[in-house]
Amino acid sequence: MAQQAYKRDVLQRIAGVAFILGAIATIVFNVIAPRADDQSDMAKVYAALSKNPDLGKLAFFGLAVGIWLLVAGFMGVYRSITTGAASAWARLGFYGVVVSSGLISAAFALFVGAIMAAEQGQTAIPTMTAIVTAGQSLFAVAVVGWWLALAFVGLGMLLSTAYPKWTGWVLLVLGVVTVGISGVPSVFSTPTENQQLIFGVLAGLTSLWALVVGVWVTRREMKAM
Repeated sequence: MAQQAYKRDVLQRIAGVAFILGAIATIVFNVIAPRADDQSDMAKVYAALSKNPDLGKLAFFGLAVGIWLLVAGFMGVYRSITTGAASAWARLGFYGVVVSSGLISAAFALFVGAIMAAEQGQTAIPTMTAIVTAGQSLFAVAVVGWWLALAFVGLGMLLSTAYPKWTGWVLLVLGVVTVGISGVPSVFSTPTENQQLIFGVLAGLTSLWALVVGVWVTRREMKAM
């Protein structure tokens, strides 16, 4: 029955590829995105943003595109879980993914704006500081929303029969841990270098999850053809 449900499902094929491309984009552009070790030191933030403006703009735009691709992947998850409590959690999680992806995109747009301000020289540091502060605050709230939504999606996958149980468990744990360790603390204080490192690891694991699930979905669709 499960195989028949997925046979010739174009949306699932799109979702699988979107997961793969989104995972690659978020990993690659997260690595090259400019960041200062101490986000509270605006001189260091200015130096990081003004070092290679074009590369920085590309990185934040690429991260936004990566997030949009992941949203398409989660749409496939949401549409494939159609019954019971699993469907309710998956639906709630997907709606949260859509909303929080908009917040994340807005935060990345602010970071691009901060780079543009930094290009004007040190006289624009006050303007850059205001934009960076707004971007950091927005991103912190978005992190809570995004990974909480992923936890809900993970719970839906765990309760369903459409995906292997490990996919739900891993996403659920990643969502809860990221919200508790990185998301909520970032809302109330500027992340330290260690906190940024921890978040980077958790974000990287989330992208790796998307890559593995994307490959799994793609292979399933190829076998179902």
